[in-house]
Amino acid sequence: MLALSVLIASQSHTVHAETIGKGKPMVAIPGGPGFGGRAVWAVGFGMREGVKTYLFDQLGTGKNQPKGEMQISLDGTIEDIEALRKQAGHKKWIVFGQSWGVIVALVYAARHPQAIDSLVLTSIPGIGPESWVLSQNLQREIPESVSNDLTKIELDPGLSEEEKLTFQVPAVLPYYFYNHQQGKNFLDKAPPNLFSPKVFAALQRHIKGTDAYYSDLLKLKKSKFPVTLIQGHEDPCGAAMPFFLKRDFLPQANIRMLPNCGHFPWVETPDLFFDAFHNALNLKPAPWLEGSYVNEKAIADEDELRRKNNWPFGPN
Repeated sequence: MLALSVLIASQSHTVHAETIGKGKPMVAIPGGPGFGGRAVWAVGFGMREGVKTYLFDQLGTGKNQPKGEMQISLDGTIEDIEALRKQAGHKKWIVFGQSWGVIVALVYAARHPQAIDSLVLTSIPGIGPESWVLSQNLQREIPESVSNDLTKIELDPGLSEEEKLTFQVPAVLPYYFYNHQQGKNFLDKAPPNLFSPKVFAALQRHIKGTDAYYSDLLKLKKSKFPVTLIQGHEDPCGAAMPFFLKRDFLPQANIRMLPNCGHFPWVETPDLFFDAFHNALNLKPAPWLEGSYVNEKAIADEDELRRKNNWPFGPN
């Protein structure tokens, strides 16, 4: 499936997003920090019949590269997303965020509430004090041999922070999945340069430290736009995180919990995830979801399309 590019040139960098699908406009903000828009390509693919998705490349990822010294910031990311909306000519759009992208989506919604048609968030991380849950849960899942390798990398004085992250993030990623082998298969299919350790290093402090945006989050308590929170029961970030988000900032949120699912629900349990997503946007279900327990042909057709389009990362 052809993905078209939207480019916005500025003095420092070029804002970039690929588009996929047709229908209601939506920006998809990937996680990390440091993953490019191709990391959530399958989300756009799964929603393609009712949603036109802009796969956002945060600065330093994909085709959004600096023209000089890279100045990566949360504020700059928010400005890039708003510039993309204006360039695309949408008064309002759906904002989808995954993992780190949840934090970006929340701050964007707080600063630009007039631009929000609805908010759909998944793989919700702990924010501030709750962020410790992720490392605790991962420690229980990661084999001792992998944990020892990670420790050696962390203690190696010859490696920079970015070089350490280059090794550490791929080593840990499979354990974000409920089925670790599925996570390893997912990693094997990932295109090169999908992840930028430089971006991760610049932005990771914003997960544990909320000083730069906590006042923005408080504004969300008065928001009226629809919100749907989708979380895997086995997400290492913690199954309770959407409930904390609803309690503290988004009282209007609807919560969908997915069984046998970790941090990447559109890959791990796509039928449940896309059913929840279509319901959140009041869209007619895709043919392969509509009575999918008996519609074997629709399921087979969808599987064939996925194979042809290099699921879950899209055409090369």
